[in-house]
Amino acid sequence: MQKKNKPKSPNHNLNQSVTVKKRHSSKNMGDLMDGAKKTKKKPLTDETVDEASVSTLPSVSGWDIAIANARSTPLVNQSWEDAVSKARGFPDGTNESKTAHEEEAPKENKEKQRKKVEIPFKQKVSKMAGDKLKGKKEDNIQKKGLKRKSSDSKTGDGAKKAKVDLKEMTKKERKKQRQMSRNNFELIQKMKKIWEDLRRHKLDKEKKEKLCGELFEMVKGHCKELIFAHDSTRIIQTLYKLGSPQIRNSIYDEIKDHILEICKAKYGSNFIKKIFKYGTKAQKNQVLKSFHGKVRKTIRHTVASSVLEYAYNEYANAQQRSALMEEFYGPSFALFKTHEIRTIEQVLNSDPNKRDVILRNMKEALAPLTDKTVVKHTIVHRAFMEFFSHTEAKMRSEMIEAVRESLVEMLHTRDGARVAMYCLWYGTAKDRKVIIKSLKTPIVKICKEEYGHLVLMALFDCVDDTKLVQKAVLQEILTNLHDIAFDKYGIKVLMYLLTPRNTLHFHPDVIRILKKGDSNITSKKEKDVRQRELLDCVSESMLKFLVSHTKELVMVNSTLLLILAILTHAKGDATEAMRAISQIAAEPFVSGSLENYHIVEHTAGHLTLKRLILNDADRMKDPNNTGNEVIFYLFI
Repeated sequence: MQKKNKPKSPNHNLNQSVTVKKRHSSKNMGDLMDGAKKTKKKPLTDETVDEASVSTLPSVSGWDIAIANARSTPLVNQSWEDAVSKARGFPDGTNESKTAHEEEAPKENKEKQRKKVEIPFKQKVSKMAGDKLKGKKEDNIQKKGLKRKSSDSKTGDGAKKAKVDLKEMTKKERKKQRQMSRNNFELIQKMKKIWEDLRRHKLDKEKKEKLCGELFEMVKGHCKELIFAHDSTRIIQTLYKLGSPQIRNSIYDEIKDHILEICKAKYGSNFIKKIFKYGTKAQKNQVLKSFHGKVRKTIRHTVASSVLEYAYNEYANAQQRSALMEEFYGPSFALFKTHEIRTIEQVLNSDPNKRDVILRNMKEALAPLTDKTVVKHTIVHRAFMEFFSHTEAKMRSEMIEAVRESLVEMLHTRDGARVAMYCLWYGTAKDRKVIIKSLKTPIVKICKEEYGHLVLMALFDCVDDTKLVQKAVLQEILTNLHDIAFDKYGIKVLMYLLTPRNTLHFHPDVIRILKKGDSNITSKKEKDVRQRELLDCVSESMLKFLVSHTKELVMVNSTLLLILAILTHAKGDATEAMRAISQIAAEPFVSGSLENYHIVEHTAGHLTLKRLILNDADRMKDPNNTGNEVIFYLFI
């Protein structure tokens, strides 16, 4: 049987040419040595390697170099392992061991070899190759005409000196160094000198016109560049404010094609606001038209949104506001503008088939606007209010879930407060819980807001979890009763807790708005039960507040009705509060005293006493009250 040949490995030929088996006899080793002598090839030593040979060498490994040296070196009285070891070389800073050939060399050569530190062959080849590549790069740089930095610039002395100089500078010097690197630095410095004189209040009209002319000559042609810097933009704003109509028109003509770009700049946006304040009607209209088709994108920008909000609130008329709002209805409304004033009701009624498409477009446009930095703008509140007023239950619930944590940023406007009321009315129990917790910290501020206090009234009407309302809302209100009671909007919140929807204290329009939430499907508890639980929570604290601040409450017109409401509707023993009022009424009466008005002489105090005495008839009929609990008895 023939022996099967084993498969050869990829490195078989290399191993055959490199590996020498140890089982060779001494005779074979001698033949190898004789063959090496006959060939008389020079070994690959450090002396035989030059730059020319290095350039022609192929890329070989360290092991191949060792084998090549071993083959070319005469093997005289040394083993194969010694030959390979010598070909590999020795580490830097070490000397080779003595061989027989070195012993025959002269003593002078031995001393030189001892002092000499030989570099391994592989390291020397790499160094030569690197030097050659470096030379090629320098040649290429010189050919291209590039000025190569000298080696002296890379030395540590120059770099350290520059760093030391920078560190030794003061803060003011470093700031000046940065400013000098800016464009138009010298021009801005000259402008600042004139600006310092121009901005003075006590300045003659002629002098002011002269300075404006000089400053305009410097600014002309550079407005677009200067309007983005924090210092030069203030100079241009002052020039636009104090300059003549010709100067204003010239400045506006330079920047009119870059209005949106300037609106997005941190400092340049202030100049656009100056155009709305001091510009002509045509300039204001042109700035507003530049927002057409880009309202949805601009309102999401941190800086530009403030400019759009300023224009919408302060200077836009009804037709211009309608044009800006229409862009939330869909792309077609953004592209095709009309001169008519159209509300969302008119748009939906004109084409009922597009109702779903318009509401869907509004939902997509409003979804990214729930961020706290964007949702605070009035135009966003208006868009949300229109959406909640006309959308279906499913879309409404999805939007409530998205906006419920940001409602605290919307309560300061009429439309924003209405949005919060819709969220409380039609939100789930979980939505209401999240909303109430978000209102806990700023609850006192909300009570004092013109529209925010209406949200609290809607909350008292619809939330069934009175324990949560007590902990998150009422506890904060009762802690700050004094501040809330003497505020014209805060007192309405307290009155609503005592006597809700009383036409004596609340306007019919307010009651009509609050009645819209009575039909919500989330509230399950009876209305009377909910109101009674809230009244039980606040009655005791309000009676104590009346006893401790009777003098202050009696002498203020707005709080006299609060006194009457507390004594009439608060649950608990009101004897102490009545006794405190009777003591004020029993004070000596001095007619015509301007320092201390008596309660009988006070414009509203005497009416309060009259109503309290008339109310005694109803209190005496109540079987739970005794005769001592009527204020007329206490007077006597």
